[in-house]
Amino acid sequence: MTATSGKRWSDIYPEVGTEPLAIDRLMSPDFYEFEREKIFRTCWLCVGEIIDLPEPGDFLIKDLPVCSTSILAVRGYDGAVHAFHNMCSHRGNKLAWERRGKCVGGTLTCKFHGWCYDTAGRLIAVPGQEKFFNLSLEDNGLTPVATEVWQNFIFINLSPRPRWTLREYLSGVAEDLDGFPFTRLPFAFAYRVDLKCNWKIAVDAQNEGYHAAFLHKRTIGDIFSSAQDPYVDPLDIKIYGLHQRASLPGYPPNSKPVREIANEFGKRWSMSRTDDKLGEAEPEDVRFANYESMPPGLNPTRAANWTFDIYMIFPNFWLGLSNGAYNTHQWWPMGYDRTIQEVRMHQLLPRTAGERFSWEYNKTINRDVWLEDFSTLEKTWEVLRSGAKHHFNLQDGEFMVRNFYRAVNEMADF
Repeated sequence: MTATSGKRWSDIYPEVGTEPLAIDRLMSPDFYEFEREKIFRTCWLCVGEIIDLPEPGDFLIKDLPVCSTSILAVRGYDGAVHAFHNMCSHRGNKLAWERRGKCVGGTLTCKFHGWCYDTAGRLIAVPGQEKFFNLSLEDNGLTPVATEVWQNFIFINLSPRPRWTLREYLSGVAEDLDGFPFTRLPFAFAYRVDLKCNWKIAVDAQNEGYHAAFLHKRTIGDIFSSAQDPYVDPLDIKIYGLHQRASLPGYPPNSKPVREIANEFGKRWSMSRTDDKLGEAEPEDVRFANYESMPPGLNPTRAANWTFDIYMIFPNFWLGLSNGAYNTHQWWPMGYDRTIQEVRMHQLLPRTAGERFSWEYNKTINRDVWLEDFSTLEKTWEVLRSGAKHHFNLQDGEFMVRNFYRAVNEMADF
């Protein structure tokens, strides 16, 4: 399917609907409590990346206020990643306080009273143990949580008995992206923003390209619009159960001298189309040389004007995949009207002065684009709270926005 085919995504997926989208649940503090229990405590959540735990004993902490807990993920000496509630079994103190670290001597020790645990979560030492009353070390290890890894990503599930395995939950996403070089693309840079808005308002901004020609007109709007396609009609959309994907087009941009220099030196990570001249292949090059070598879920239509694909992994994990780089967005509710949004970029690191220039230019452009996205969110939430509007009017290109709310309601009503 091409953007000019005249087909509508609502015709292909009629179950998603076309009516105005009611926002009463979006604006409800009571419904937020349903989301906490029925979505965030039952769905698989990405809490970190494998590349951040390269060696046994390395750990990371992910605080989850939406679930009233903190998660400790640690690389065990068996090579596996284990996750636990980050809470000592003595009197509930938070065990590890730093966001990342390494278990000294292969152990973590509580700062309050010195209780000591190994990387498998076992309680191995208690100061003054003889003064306790029949204390069993074996029965008082850290409380585990269900943990699985997909590609570079560490997922946890807080349900005592998850409804799905992680691969079942991903519902075809994993198969469609087998072969994408997630673990070969190093972490490059990150941004974190504290937003005064409901988490779903922040998600909405990344689930459509309709805004690109307007909100991003000073940065990348010309890359994603043309006379024939001014509003970034997706090349393809696919629903994977609770999740979804959109494949987005790109067009020859306006001439900007600085951008042209940056692109010339940054072919290893720019969102270059596969019909561009990529240069001679290098051993560390992770780009796909042609359409046929791509995973089926990357540029699924094999369109010559493809730029990147977005995957919305429900409820709060977003992937942006291009040929040679990827970025992630995550939204963590801190309350009904406050959200932390975290953005991480993965791409090859620069080796030369020219590549460093291109790399820094790319970092700056991404920062500015994301600041443009963030700029509307608090203003939207500010006026929505007036109650003057009761629904959103969505066009077909905003299909993923509509489908995301369908998934929210499906889980909340389960």
